[in-house]
Amino acid sequence: MSSTEGEHNRRRRFTHDAFDFPREFEARMEGPYHRRGSLCDRHCIINHPVDLVDTHSGSHQHSLLTPRILPVTSSTPSHCAHHLNDVQGCEGCLTKTTITAENEVEALKLSNNYKFGFKKWKSHVTERPWEDRSEIVKELYSDLNVVKSFTESTVTCSNVIYVLLFGWWLSLVYILVAGVMFLSLLGVPYGKLCWKLAGYFLWPFGKVIQKSQVSNRRCCVRFQKCEAIPEVDEAEKTPLISGCEKAYGHETKFGAACDVSYWWRISTYLWFLMGFPLLIVCHGLVCFFSWILVFFIPISKMNARTVSTVLLMPPEQVHILQMKRTEVFYETEVILCCYHAVNVYYYKFAVDGINVFAVNLLLLVLVTLVMGYGDSHNEYTSSPVKFTLSLISIMPLSYYIGMAIASISAQSNFAVGAVVNATFGSIIELTFYITALVKGAREGNKCYEEVVKSALTGTVLGCVLFVPGLCMVVGGLKHSEQRFNSRSAGVSSALLFISVGGVFAPTLFSKVYGKLVCGDCLNITQNSSARFLCQNCELEVVGQNSTLFYGETQPLVYTVCFLLPAAYLIGLIFTLKTHSHIYDIHISDCHVPGHHHSAVVHWSRWRSMVILILATLAMSACADLATEHISPILANSTVSQYFIGVTVLAMVPELPEIVNGLQFALQNNISLSIEIGSCIAVQVCMLQIPILVLFSVFYPTGFTLIFSDLHVWASIFSVILMNYIFMDGKCDYFQGTVLVIVYLIILAMYFFAPSPVGC
Repeated sequence: MSSTEGEHNRRRRFTHDAFDFPREFEARMEGPYHRRGSLCDRHCIINHPVDLVDTHSGSHQHSLLTPRILPVTSSTPSHCAHHLNDVQGCEGCLTKTTITAENEVEALKLSNNYKFGFKKWKSHVTERPWEDRSEIVKELYSDLNVVKSFTESTVTCSNVIYVLLFGWWLSLVYILVAGVMFLSLLGVPYGKLCWKLAGYFLWPFGKVIQKSQVSNRRCCVRFQKCEAIPEVDEAEKTPLISGCEKAYGHETKFGAACDVSYWWRISTYLWFLMGFPLLIVCHGLVCFFSWILVFFIPISKMNARTVSTVLLMPPEQVHILQMKRTEVFYETEVILCCYHAVNVYYYKFAVDGINVFAVNLLLLVLVTLVMGYGDSHNEYTSSPVKFTLSLISIMPLSYYIGMAIASISAQSNFAVGAVVNATFGSIIELTFYITALVKGAREGNKCYEEVVKSALTGTVLGCVLFVPGLCMVVGGLKHSEQRFNSRSAGVSSALLFISVGGVFAPTLFSKVYGKLVCGDCLNITQNSSARFLCQNCELEVVGQNSTLFYGETQPLVYTVCFLLPAAYLIGLIFTLKTHSHIYDIHISDCHVPGHHHSAVVHWSRWRSMVILILATLAMSACADLATEHISPILANSTVSQYFIGVTVLAMVPELPEIVNGLQFALQNNISLSIEIGSCIAVQVCMLQIPILVLFSVFYPTGFTLIFSDLHVWASIFSVILMNYIFMDGKCDYFQGTVLVIVYLIILAMYFFAPSPVGC
C-alpha cells in the first residue's frame, strides 16, 4: 500500500505554481551562469568596488549588470583571481567600464553610444534571446493559448471597460448571426456555435476555447489540488482517461458529420456567405481600435485568433468551457484563453524591433500625407490642423531614422558608421529648415528666416539646458548622485564654446561696425559743431544689402562656416582615434561557454538603408506640409514668433532623443544622457548652420548669420552655465532643477519678446 501511494505521489504535484518555472531552474538561473557576460565581470571585480548598472530595462529576472569599475591605485597589473587560465588580459577590467552584450552587433551598438558624433540609441538592434527575457515580457508575445492557474478574480475595471467598449455589441452581432443561421436550417451547427461565442465574447475572461480531436480522443482533467503527469505507462492510460471523463462529466461526442470532409458540406459554404463576412468586419474593427489603444492589445490578439482559427474550424470541434480556479487542462489543444483585457506592460511591446507606439503612429503619417496633399484647398481641414499633424508625424519618422542609423552603424565598420551618422544624423532638422527658407524666399517673407534662426537657437538651448536638466531630475529621483566622465563632457563643452563663438561671431562683428540711428535729435546751442541731444536711438546692424556686408561680413560668414566643420572633424579624430581612451569603455569579448548566442538583427544593412531613405522622403513631405501651413499660425499668433520657433519647431523633432536620454538616466547612465544633448547642440552649430549657409549660396534664400541680441546672450549664458555644472563630474536632481528653471526663464523672455522684424 505504501509503495502504491508513493507511486501515486510521484504522478502528482500541487498546482499553485503549475505554470511557473521549477525551483531548480530559478536557482540555476541565479547561479554564477545566470547571464551571458564576460568572465572578467565575474572574477576580475572580486577585490574591487563596483557600481552595478542594469543595462536591460526589458528584463526583470535576468538583467545584465554592467560593472562600473572604480579607479584603482595599484601600479602592478592584476589578473583574475579565479579561472586564470580561461581569461587572459583582464587588466582592462580594472580601469575601464565593462560593457556586456548578447552578441557582437549589440556590443558595437553600445560602443557607438559612447562615441562622439554617433547617435545614442537605447533600443535593441538585434533580437534578444528568449531565455533572457522576463516572464512579464514573455507574456506580451504569447498567443493567448496557455492555460494557467490563477487566484485573482477576473472581475476587474479593465475587463468591465472591455464589455462597455466591445463586448456587448460584439455579442449582439453573434446573436444576430446565430438567428440567421438557425433560419437557414442547414446552418444550425453554426448557429449553435455563434450562440456559444456570443456568451464567450460578452465575458471571455476565465473561459477556454478548446479544439477536440477526431483521431485522438483527449480529455480535460480536474483535480482539487493536484495535476496529472502525462508520463505514465501505456497500460494505465486507459483507466485514467475513462475516470477523467466520468469525473468531469463531459464525454466528447463525434457524430457522423465528423466523418464528412469539412469542405464538402453545404453548411460550410452557407456559413462563409451569410455569417463569416459580417463577423470578419466586426472583429477587424475590434482588432484595429484595441491595437491603437496599445494596452488593449490582448483583446486585439483574441479577436485576430478568433478570425484566423476559431471561425474556420468545424463547429463540432469547438468547445467553450468555464475554467475553475483549481482546474488545469491537459491532453487538449487550447485555442484561446484570456484572463485580462488590459496589460499595462504593453508599452514595451515591439514589432520587428520597433516600439508599438511608433508602429501605430505610422497611420498618423499616412493620414497626414493624404490630407495634406489631397485637400490642398483646405475644404475639409484647416491649416493649423495640418500643421499640427505634420509636426507630430515627424516624431515617428525620426524614430525610424534613428533605428536605421543605429542598425547600419552596428553592422558596419567605423568609417561607414561615421559617414552615415554625419550624413543622416541632422537630416530631420535640415529638412524642415531648408523647406522653410525656400518658402520664405519664394514669398519674399523674412519671417521664415527669423523662425528658422529661432528654431536653431531653441535647439541649442534645449539640448544644453532642458535635455540634461530633465535627465538629471528624473535620474536623481531614483539615484541620489550620478557620476559621469568629466573628460568626455569637457570635450563636448569645449566644442560648444567654439561653436557658439563661431556662429555668433558675424553678429558681434556687425554690431561693432554698425551705425547708431536715432529718432529725435535736438541742437540746444544752435551751433553746427555743438553736441546733439538724441532720443529713441538704436544700434543698426550691418544690413544684408549694405557695402560693409558684402565686403566684410559675408567673407567672415564663409570663413566661419569653413572652420566650424573642420573643428568638428578634429573633434571626431581626437575622441574616436587618438584619444579614444578618455571614454574608459571596454567591450567584453569573453563569454560563458555554452551561453553565447549569434546575432539575429531586426534590420539588415540593406533593409535599414531602404527604410532610412523612405523615412527621409516622408520626412521631407511632412516638413513641406508644415511650412506650407505655418503662415496662418505666424500671422495670427498671439505670442511672439520667437517663442514658436524656440519651443515647438525646435523641440518636437528632438522628442525621441529626449526619451532615450530619460531611459539612460533611469539606468544610472547619465553620461549618455548628457552626451545626447551636447552632440545635438554641437551638430547644430558645426554642421547644420554651415550647411544652411552653403545651401544659400546655390539657392538664394537670404539666410545670414545675423542673430538677435536675445539669441546671442541666451546661448552664451547657457553654454557657460552648462560648463560650470559639468566641471566636477557629478550631478543630482538639484543641479538638474537649476538647468530646467533657467531654461524656463529664457522661454519666458521669448514669450514676452516682441515679434521679429518681418513677421
